[in-house]
Amino acid sequence: MIDPIPLPDHPIRRHPLWQAFDRLWRPAAGWAAMLGVLYAGLIGPVIGRPMGEAYLALWLTFAAAMLGLKSLEKVRGVA
Repeated sequence: MIDPIPLPDHPIRRHPLWQAFDRLWRPAAGWAAMLGVLYAGLIGPVIGRPMGEAYLALWLTFAAAMLGLKSLEKVRGVA
């Protein structure tokens, strides 16, 4: 049976598109989620400009999705 998840020794990890995804897009999305949550939870209220309720829900959902995907990758042995 072929595993649909490419493991660390899988040849796909040497492909340039995989490298771009692994080194550029995923970390950038994680940093964006972290900065948004930092602003929503700390910076915005301190400077008197908190996020609106809809934006806050969107950022928290995005951050939860990013952490969930990263956790799933860790459990499956990809990351």
